Amino acid sequence: MPLFPLCYNFLVTVQLLFSWNLLIFRVSANLYKSKVLILGAGMSGIKAADVLQSQGIRDFIIVEGSNRIGGRLLPATLRSGHTVNVGAQTVNQGGNWIEGTDGAYGENPVWTLAKSCNLSTITSNFDDNVYFIEHNGTFVNQSWPAVEKARNSLDSARRIIAGKVKRGEYPPSASLREALSDAGWHPTTPLDNAIEWYDYDFEYGEPPDNTSAQYSRQYSYFWGDREEMVVDQRGYNYVIEYLAMTFLSQNATGHINDSRLHLNAVVREIDYTGSKIQVTTTNEEVYMSDYVICTFSIGVLQKGNLTFKPALPQRKVDAIRKYQMVVYTNIFLKFEQKFWPFDNQNILFASDRRGYFTYHFNFAAAFENDPNWYVLLVTAEDELSKQIENQAEKETVGQVMDVLKEMYGSDIPSPVDVVIPVWYNNPLFYGSYSNCPNNFTMEQLEGMAASVDSRLYFAGEALTNTTVGYLQSAYLSGEATGLCIFGVETNNSQLKENCPGNLETTAFS
Repeated sequence: MPLFPLCYNFLVTVQLLFSWNLLIFRVSANLYKSKVLILGAGMSGIKAADVLQSQGIRDFIIVEGSNRIGGRLLPATLRSGHTVNVGAQTVNQGGNWIEGTDGAYGENPVWTLAKSCNLSTITSNFDDNVYFIEHNGTFVNQSWPAVEKARNSLDSARRIIAGKVKRGEYPPSASLREALSDAGWHPTTPLDNAIEWYDYDFEYGEPPDNTSAQYSRQYSYFWGDREEMVVDQRGYNYVIEYLAMTFLSQNATGHINDSRLHLNAVVREIDYTGSKIQVTTTNEEVYMSDYVICTFSIGVLQKGNLTFKPALPQRKVDAIRKYQMVVYTNIFLKFEQKFWPFDNQNILFASDRRGYFTYHFNFAAAFENDPNWYVLLVTAEDELSKQIENQAEKETVGQVMDVLKEMYGSDIPSPVDVVIPVWYNNPLFYGSYSNCPNNFTMEQLEGMAASVDSRLYFAGEALTNTTVGYLQSAYLSGEATGLCIFGVETNNSQLKENCPGNLETTAFS
């Protein structure tokens, strides 16, 4: 062969490597193939993988946009100050409680996991409360007559609503606000508003005005009233890591090193026009598979940064757009001194501004005044949370400290460390968890959960027909999706019958 063609081929190869054609070269060099591709390593994705593995389908890849397993169970560290020798604490920016342990649906699977991995928890007592009433500057306890009167009135309304929900009497248009009003609950004072907020906003992440009466069932409806706050220093996310370690390989130090787990891979496009579904990341890595499980949050699906080719069926798109992704912010403040005089677990600020930093969890009470845990968890949500994410941390800390100074006096110390999570502006989540709005039907929920062409599947805490927004919801959704794909792949008619609905397209035939 003449020398010139060899040199020419070499020069072309170099040009491909060092020109704009590098992009094409990278795509071909980073092509991954599998039977099933799972997008997301939160609870739904990991549980789906667990089911597939247990059923003999080991040819899967888990693609995760962050550098860790755990999804919205996101730990953070509160560090000590300089004048007192106290250690650092792991706190949970996302979920903090195991919501229900055992009830009509049996044992909560998250509680089962927590016990299996010896997760440290503290039983929460949500009747152990003290209220500070802003307009008259006084603290009152649970037995104060005004509290008892409001509490009894709201409890009566809740019982009426629960009965109607079980009988399916509310139309899709009915909000919890309408249901509460019809049941005789009419809040008029800051204390009334704080008690209502504690029962509803604290759970759903937004006011009763925006929440469905019929489909907003709380965890207690299925798994009982007991709640366990996770205080394990491995973080709440450890329950998902623990589940993953039961089927993903690890190195000698116990860290997962399974080649089927791909971290730091943010998906930008899902193309299901061909015989194989092709998924492309922002780093131009390409994955091809027979089945894809999308476990993205409703917030991510609503945002539009993720491209589907072809576009998802309009029924699914309309349902996703109508659903709600709430923003719920847990603000942790660590102090060197305990200046609040209470040993109650729960302190509530009955502000003239409804929902303004209403709930404070007292870690010192939970840990019997251990100096390591002079920590307050102060909550914000909805529009207040969005405001917090769009302002400087210093401004948020100042707002919270103004509330604490009003409650305890102007001479209280400043915190030595603060954790303020970002959910609304986080491109991996765009919100904290989902909530079912009024004017949302069961048919729309089914459309949102439906697969597309029996190969593009969706799972997550929003996509169950029981409770939405809970960790067990994500677990059950992932479990059901894994079993569904196994049923389709093996033509198991019984498992296929339990699959969510399917929306057919003409993308590939």
